Amino acid sequence: MINPIKLVFCLALFAAVCALEVFLSKRRAWWPGLVLPGLWLAYTLLAAVCAVTGYAQAYGEPLPLTAELAVSLPLNLLLANIPTLLLLGLYALCRSRRRREKQMERMQVQDL
Repeated sequence: MINPIKLVFCLALFAAVCALEVFLSKRRAWWPGLVLPGLWLAYTLLAAVCAVTGYAQAYGEPLPLTAELAVSLPLNLLLANIPTLLLLGLYALCRSRRRREKQMERMQVQDL
């Protein structure tokens, strides 16, 4: 059973991260909006590497490459990077709106 307090906290945290992403994406410079997706991508890749090396350290042998691992590792990476894709989608949406506003300003200046 899901703890309702944890659920509300996670949803509030996700909403705050999305609001921060929108704020960073609307900045004049293009790179601040890519910070959060980049951090999440680095976190998931680091977690995957730590999981594989942690197995090797715990059992003293490298992780055996089986068909199950070959399917589950990329699938787990894809699922873990859903927040990265959502943040990149927010970034693209905000930047496209900013680009459109910039074009409208140029057209208004040319009309004068």
